[in-house]
Amino acid sequence: MNLIIDQGNSVCKVAVADGGELIAHYSFPQVSLREAGVILSDHPALQAAIYSSVAAVDKMLLSLLAERIPTVLQVDEHIAVPVSVAYDRKRLGSDRIAAVVGAHALAPEGVSLLVIDLGTAITYEQISPKGEYTGGNISPGLYTRLKALNHFTSRLPLIHEITPPVRDFGQTTSEAITSGVLRGVIYEIKGYIDEAKAADPNVKVYVTGGDAPLIEQYLPEEVCVEPDLVLYGLNKILEYNR
Repeated sequence: MNLIIDQGNSVCKVAVADGGELIAHYSFPQVSLREAGVILSDHPALQAAIYSSVAAVDKMLLSLLAERIPTVLQVDEHIAVPVSVAYDRKRLGSDRIAAVVGAHALAPEGVSLLVIDLGTAITYEQISPKGEYTGGNISPGLYTRLKALNHFTSRLPLIHEITPPVRDFGQTTSEAITSGVLRGVIYEIKGYIDEAKAADPNVKVYVTGGDAPLIEQYLPEEVCVEPDLVLYGLNKILEYNR
């Protein structure tokens, strides 16, 4: 059994994997040593762990894992991955490469992939039919855009929660911001999907990330929304290195 820890900018996702199946999920702003200790006690059969963080590395947590689990890996630019990478690994976020690996593992062989991750930032990753990660783009996420509108203007309020608009155009400032930001992200994502389809009609599109549920209903039916894509990828990386 494997322990998977994915520390993002806003949320830390933790999962336990048995083979290729995720059998337990946990979520924290940042996993504490006490919380990690409870998870380790609840799953005494853990034999390996993988730790990924886009924030500061929690060295005390890594030390605790090393004391309790035989094999502990940290995702960095040196870790081996089951895809070729045409990107500066020193500048490539561990969550991004994990999403790529997760999609590559789940997708049929020999198809090109577009992987979209909606979090604090929105990332777009491209994988060739040969399994080569050819590069990606980064764009502001939904709530990053809301914060920017509030921060860089004098009178626009900070919207804390997005709900699908009932009208295409808002009739209050709050509605206008919510609808404008949400529709802007939807049009941006659809633009990437249309471009990928124009290049390869058989492209497989995977969408993941904490904000994916907000836009799922607006996506084409053939798009695969997989909330645990990064966790699947991290587990795949762990097994690949073992």
